[in-house]
Amino acid sequence: MKSKNKVNKFLNNQYPYYYNFKNALVLGMVILILSTVFSFLFEPFEVNFQELKYPYFIISLIHSLASFIVFLILVLVLNGFRSKSDDWLVKYELLFLLILLIIIGVGQFLIRDVIYDKDDNWSFSYLVEEIRNTLLVGSLLLFIITSVNIERLKNIYNKRSRNLTHHLLFVPHNEDETIKIITSVKSDDFDLTLSDFLYAKSDKNYTEIFLSDGKSLKRLTLKSLENQLSEFAFICKTHRSFLVNLNKIALIKGNT
Repeated sequence: MKSKNKVNKFLNNQYPYYYNFKNALVLGMVILILSTVFSFLFEPFEVNFQELKYPYFIISLIHSLASFIVFLILVLVLNGFRSKSDDWLVKYELLFLLILLIIIGVGQFLIRDVIYDKDDNWSFSYLVEEIRNTLLVGSLLLFIITSVNIERLKNIYNKRSRNLTHHLLFVPHNEDETIKIITSVKSDDFDLTLSDFLYAKSDKNYTEIFLSDGKSLKRLTLKSLENQLSEFAFICKTHRSFLVNLNKIALIKGNT
């Protein structure tokens, strides 16, 4: 039971969402280069060079380009179904990568006629072989990339945590003021007592304000609230979606 709980906890951890198109393009280019070099240098599977229509480097590049195109298409589909990226979890990441590798394997099967001079390119055994090979090589590359990325994120977030902790120790604790907050609808303007303010969370054109005695939803952007509270050093934007009262923090911990 404990092992199951640990697995569930791991799978439900938040994970960075890298699949906006700009990030995906850069990530795809990295994978394109790595997979081409890996295939060309290490030849992970047996190759009958007599069956190849092109030099082996070109074959490796074609395989990688096909994977790159499939990846970008799936990213566009994924973004079409998603409205926000801050609820991405480890289990969604793993599921997306599994689907990606399977579809890439199918894509590799469909381009066999372009690459190999064989009469039986469309056999079911080759479909299974291409999916299997893609899962094996893709899993290895993604494991390497993910491991490096996790270490990178740990270093970044731990450094941010140390900086925030240092900042927290030296911010002035002048929380007694009450500030008039202007919203996009005049009737929704409100007074904010800083000693009651815990944090604020962005919700598109709205901001959810969390106070000691409850919460409320206001029609203003997080950026507008941040600007109106900019003179108070203990009000800090810790994430693109969160504005936090550092004086109310009990613990700061970096994670991925």
